[in-house]
Amino acid sequence: MKKIIIASAVLFSVAQLSAQDLDLRIYGGTNVLQLSTDNSTNIIDGVLHNTTVSGRPGYQFGVAATIGKRFYIQPGIQYTDISTEIVNENNKTGYEFKDKTQLQILTVPLHVGFKVLPEPMAKIVNFRLFGGFSGHHVLAVNHHGISGEITEITKDDYSNLIMSADFGMGIDVWFLFLDLNYGLGLSPVHTANGDGAKANSFNINLGLKFGF
Repeated sequence: MKKIIIASAVLFSVAQLSAQDLDLRIYGGTNVLQLSTDNSTNIIDGVLHNTTVSGRPGYQFGVAATIGKRFYIQPGIQYTDISTEIVNENNKTGYEFKDKTQLQILTVPLHVGFKVLPEPMAKIVNFRLFGGFSGHHVLAVNHHGISGEITEITKDDYSNLIMSADFGMGIDVWFLFLDLNYGLGLSPVHTANGDGAKANSFNINLGLKFGF
């Protein structure tokens, strides 16, 4: 976690030194998480269960600095709240065990992008394409509905640094902006003895931008 905080501080220092063509963006939005895993079954109390994992709506808010004119770099820092639901269906009886996990995460994204429209139109409205990477660190875990032999889940069950590749598009209108972003999981969510699951997510953010 210290590495993420230090990296974020360095990125914002660079933004402050690049005062020209700089804007600060404050935003909030919603997300849906989907875990990818090869485990489609689970053994609970000695009985085989079919396992499905689905994402539930979550939210995020953060701040980012956009540096550059047509081509830009955008470091940021973000608080993310995501939720998943695991359903284990008994192969014999059809009975379902449900477990819900809520994660609070510190996210540090670093994106590069391209603004489609040139000046002076860009001062009023613009479209953006962007991509990059994000590092995620789990701050806290809230686990509900423990069932069968499934044990309590804590943040120690998650990797210290979870990486994703981001792809998205956005629109700027005056001082408002809207971003659509897809995060593709690159590293396992759980620790070394986990199931190898990776986290993919879809995010929508609405925010305000302030030029300097």
